[in-house]
Formats: sequence, structure tokens, C-alpha cells
Amino acid sequence: MRQVLNNEELAFLSGQLAMILHSGISTLEGISILKEDSPAGEGQEILNEVYNSLEENGDLAEAMRGTGCFPDYFVKMTEIGDRSGELEEVMRSLSTYYERQQALTGSIRDALTWPLILLAMLFAVLAVLMSQVMPVFEEVFEQLGMEISGVTSVAFRLGSVMQQISAVVLVLFVAVVILVLVSLKNNSLRSKVMGVLNHLPLVCTVNELLTCSRFSHTLSLAFHSGLDMGEGFTLAADLIDDPAAKEKLQKASLQMDEGMDFGEALRDSGIFSGLNARMASVGFRTGAAETALEEISLRCQDEADARIQSAVSAIEPAITAILSILTGLILVSVMLPLLGVMSNIG
Repeated sequence: MRQVLNNEELAFLSGQLAMILHSGISTLEGISILKEDSPAGEGQEILNEVYNSLEENGDLAEAMRGTGCFPDYFVKMTEIGDRSGELEEVMRSLSTYYERQQALTGSIRDALTWPLILLAMLFAVLAVLMSQVMPVFEEVFEQLGMEISGVTSVAFRLGSVMQQISAVVLVLFVAVVILVLVSLKNNSLRSKVMGVLNHLPLVCTVNELLTCSRFSHTLSLAFHSGLDMGEGFTLAADLIDDPAAKEKLQKASLQMDEGMDFGEALRDSGIFSGLNARMASVGFRTGAAETALEEISLRCQDEADARIQSAVSAIEPAITAILSILTGLILVSVMLPLLGVMSNIG
């Protein structure tokens, strides 16, 4: 089964299509050019499938949907652009959107790499100390005829246990890593994992900001493509994956049907903050709703990125401190009795 195109691939494809359309080349001819320039492989096969379908029925969105490799958001926005005659602008906006998504993903990945390395070092150091170093000290104490008690006794028992189960722990660690990698590629498992993680305050906040960003961007693009408020709002709500956010948007839709202001309805439902709601309201009253919504989208994404960076910056010294403290406690629990014996011998 083919994988859905990633953010980098989607940004490149939409950017290339925008450039081709701006040059006055037809969509069909543009896909043909991209197909010819693409290296042999799955990418060329996808473009070939899109080209054949487009040549047959003339519907670009349907051709993309038929491959199963394009996300719903990309397909639906392409459909809007095709229907409104704004395909070039939609493709340019999609390119910008997926570039931002790629940058955010890369930022999260880069930010988490070093803390994960530190965490792995923490477990590795503790495992070596407990399974290799502690048994040596225990043997030395036995040869000296020392009676071991207290923290030192607990440390030696843990070391003995670790030595016996080290192979099992290693296998479990590898299994967990494989499970995580598989869950990231499986939509169902990823959704379940995210459902658990969404209960964490930081993840919940970041998810809300990203939802607000995507909703605002979609609505801005829908307005630019000529859709009215009802159509644009429905489209933007349909492209939100989070069930809790969907409920909030349904509430906002009902409030707007009852006559409440757009910005106030989204603020009251919890989608927009007070400032974002005010910006949206002013944008609608002044005829600059599209610009205001795009600004809100950028603000929310930047804030989500900043919160992630801030959290990671706090995690790094915490892991380093834990590593230092635990290592120090283990060594002190062993060295103090040993120093006492050596002092008595001296």
C-alpha cells in the first residue's frame, strides 16, 4: 500500500504546479512536465496515474484522490481552486502551508533529538553502573568481611537483579522502539497514542494552537477562492481531525446561526483566544477577513513552535541533573562505606 506524500513532497509539488500555472501552461501539460522530470520510482508512478486520470475526466482533485497518496486537505483545497478558477493561488498557498508544516515537524524533531539522546545515556550509564560496577564493589566488600546494610545493601541488590535481567531489559527496550516506529506509520495506532498524549497539558495546548492555525488558514484560503462564510466554515471544520475541536466548531456554527459575531462565537467555543477573536471580528468588519485569518494562522503556529522549544529547553537540564544526581548517589552509597574501611585500616 502506498504511503501518503509527506509535507516536503506536497510543498514541492504544489509549488511546482503554482509556477507552471503562472507560466500559462495548462494543468494537464504541467502534470506531464512534472512526470517527465521526475526520477523513475513511486513518485513518477503517482504522477503518471494523476496524468492518466486527468486526461480521461479532466478533474485534478479526483485524479489526486484516486491515487490514495494525497491528504484530504490537499485534495479538497485543489477542488476549491479548480472550481473557483484560483488553482494557481491555491497551489501557492498549499506550498506555503506545507513548508510551514515541514519546518514545524523538523523543529520538533531537532528539539527532541538531544533530550532523547540524554535519556538514552541516562539509562545506559545507570544500567552499566548497576549491572557491571556494583557487583565488583559487592565482591570487594565480601572479601573485606564487611556487613552491608542500608542504602548500600539496596544498591547491591538492584545491581544483582539488573545483572540477571539485563538481556530481557535490552530486548524490551528494542521492542518498545520498534512499537513506537510502527505506531507512527499506522494511522489507527497513531490516533490512539495521540489520544493518550492529548491529556498532557503541553500537548493539549500545542494541539489547540495547531488546530486554530489550520482552521484559520483553510478559512482564509476558502474566502480567497470565492466561497461564502457557510461553505468556508464547513470546509474548514471538515478538515479538522481532532474530535474535541470539531465539537467546538459545531457549537460556534450554531451560535453564528443564532446571530453571534464570527469572532465572538469562536472565542466563546474555545477555538480562538480573545486577541485572535478580536482580530477576526475587526477583519470581517473592515473587509480584510482573509488577511486577518492568515495572520491568526501564522501567530498560532509560531506560538506552538515557541512552546515546544521552551518545553524542550527545560527538559534538557532536567535530564542532565537527574543523570548526575542518580550517578552520584549510587557511587556515594558505595564509596562512603569503602572509605570508612580504608580509614580504619589506615
